[in-house]
Amino acid sequence: MFINELPDECLLIIFGSINELDDLVHCYLVCSKWSHLIAERTRKVKYLVEYRWNGDNAPNYTLDYVYYLAEEPLDTTCLSTLFPNLIIADFSGFLSKVKHEAIVTLVKRMKSLKGLINHCCYYEGDESIFQYCDGLEMVSNDHIEPCIKENGVNIKQLHLVRYNLDRFREDAHYFPNLQKLYIYNNEGSPDRYYDGPILEELKIVELSLSSYDGTDIYYGFQFMDSCPNLQSAHIKLDSNSIFVNESLKHKSLQDLVLSFYDQDYTDIFEWDELKRLFMKYPNLKHLVLCDNRRLEDEHIEQLVRILPNLVLFAVRECPRVTQEAANFVQDYNKLYGRSIKFYFKENYHEIQSDWPQLSTKCEKISQGFDFMKHCFLKDFGKLSTFLISSDD
Repeated sequence: MFINELPDECLLIIFGSINELDDLVHCYLVCSKWSHLIAERTRKVKYLVEYRWNGDNAPNYTLDYVYYLAEEPLDTTCLSTLFPNLIIADFSGFLSKVKHEAIVTLVKRMKSLKGLINHCCYYEGDESIFQYCDGLEMVSNDHIEPCIKENGVNIKQLHLVRYNLDRFREDAHYFPNLQKLYIYNNEGSPDRYYDGPILEELKIVELSLSSYDGTDIYYGFQFMDSCPNLQSAHIKLDSNSIFVNESLKHKSLQDLVLSFYDQDYTDIFEWDELKRLFMKYPNLKHLVLCDNRRLEDEHIEQLVRILPNLVLFAVRECPRVTQEAANFVQDYNKLYGRSIKFYFKENYHEIQSDWPQLSTKCEKISQGFDFMKHCFLKDFGKLSTFLISSDD
């Protein structure tokens, strides 16, 4: 039997196992019958993402995903026909496959588009594709373009990788409904005091800010004071000097991941500043401290006393934290009727069996607007670009 003699139902099952864009396009071009069936299959696709091999096996995506490899050029004439229901498109590596004009044509026809990832996807002199996307709720880009600001009232998630807190201070008023903010400052210029608008809706913040050789004051926590309803934060800290407003308690923050960018900076370990910082967060429940070789058992003991609502406390790559700290937490639980789960180098492997709902999967798009599930156990460089609500 020839493959084309198979019933349509069988062919659809076969095509449903294909998630690579080039393969789908090549199948679409075989004949009119395959064109119809491939279009049926791709109508279910919600997410188009670039895949970059990181040493793992080939990606295992579900039916609503299609991925592409930024290698061979691609026939683009059928793309808007194949993907009428895309919710998120990742064009970061698309220019190696298609022309800018083809991307613009595709975007104009995608009325369902809510999220766009577009790092370095432009030619000099070309118009921004963001100007054709006035319904976006999620944006991942190198910076904030003017047309993004025009649509700012609709945007709930911003993911910025060549940007800094100083620039966001000037732009923040464009985004009154922002719920998740990611800023990675790789520009080399230090971030300064934030005196921008209050961000009432912001629930999740992920910051890797910058200072000159770790000696400048870090203002990320001061920025968080302008987010009164912030629940979760993932912070990469590259300075020993942090700005702390002790008079202002932040009662909404429940989840915090704090990693130290360069271990050389932690040789001058300002514990008193960090201690004052944690006293600002009386309702903190979940805490991870990473990559601090100066953190010791006595610091763990103090934090347990400072944070009355702590239930999950983990330290990673902190070699001076020993079994003595774990013994203290166990005794403290018995003495005060607490139930703090503490993890360090000796028992860190148990955290995933104890908390199976917490993911370590590296992915651009995660299902569920849930920091604990998708961010808490991940390094900063592996955080998801967008967290998708169940409605999407």
